[in-house]
Amino acid sequence: MNEVLSNTEIEALLDMFRAEEAHIEEPREEDFKRVAGADVEPVGPVVSRVDLFKPNRLSREHMASLERCGDSAARAIGATTSEKLRLDMNCDCVQVEQLRFGSWLSQLRDSVAIYTLRMPPLEHTALLSISTGLLYAAVDRILGGTGRVADVPSELTSAEYTVADAFVGPCLDHVCKSLELLGDIQWEIDERLSNPSSAQVLGSHEVAVSLYFQVSGESMMGDMRLLLPYAMLESHLDKLSRSRAGGFNLEPGHLRDTVESSMREVDLDLRVCLGEASLAIRDLMALGVGDVVPLNTRVGDSLVAPVAGVPKFNGTVGTRGRRLAFCVQSMIS
Repeated sequence: MNEVLSNTEIEALLDMFRAEEAHIEEPREEDFKRVAGADVEPVGPVVSRVDLFKPNRLSREHMASLERCGDSAARAIGATTSEKLRLDMNCDCVQVEQLRFGSWLSQLRDSVAIYTLRMPPLEHTALLSISTGLLYAAVDRILGGTGRVADVPSELTSAEYTVADAFVGPCLDHVCKSLELLGDIQWEIDERLSNPSSAQVLGSHEVAVSLYFQVSGESMMGDMRLLLPYAMLESHLDKLSRSRAGGFNLEPGHLRDTVESSMREVDLDLRVCLGEASLAIRDLMALGVGDVVPLNTRVGDSLVAPVAGVPKFNGTVGTRGRRLAFCVQSMIS
């Protein structure tokens, strides 16, 4: 009986070919049979094994933009947590990947706190998971403790969640700031959950992007995972392609005005050479105050003004008020 592919398998197969990940393997010896008096012929079609459930909605270009956003957010989170908790803290964005929502939930094996987020103007619901141990240690530190917690509860109380917002809020601020190429993103917490099975905001096979952060310090360690549904990013993919960080798809001269405005205030060295003279060493050693050295130029001769050591202008020496001046007459191309 012939098997019929499900809609999910068909969708994944199409995604794979769009991402150009399907390929034909080199034939192996065991894939051929030898026929008497004839050349070898293949036993059957030679194709590679494929994972029909592998998500491939975002291109490498999009993922590279999100990786830069994650790295930027991680640096800012590390600096802010160090200041807020008065500890030497470090944060790294160790992975940015696209995966099925069910796979993301399966990664939440330890005790975690899950925040459901609204991030306008982006639509749909995002999720943020934080290790309960990290969150509880942050609460202890904010309340004046050492941050070294031996017994971590499986779920924080409402009062502890309120204190934890002083740690979570700045982290979300930095995440939204790093995603500014998608717009002026704000954040709002809808719910706080302790059971991953209660966070079913997407279907198990829905595609999403996960930004995985690891936070570590003197007495604290844990991870944070931000889940952005593909549906949330789909209408903004062109902005990810034109990431200012990577300069993707920019027309020639697109940044001309920006560079020009940045360079206008840069100081450059401009000097005018009035002339040159050649002297013997004995004449040079004999020079004294009041001596006159004849130059190889005459009054009215054209002089060269170099900019940063490169000849740039031709002109003549004159006066402006009581000061000597250089009158530009032509540019040297």
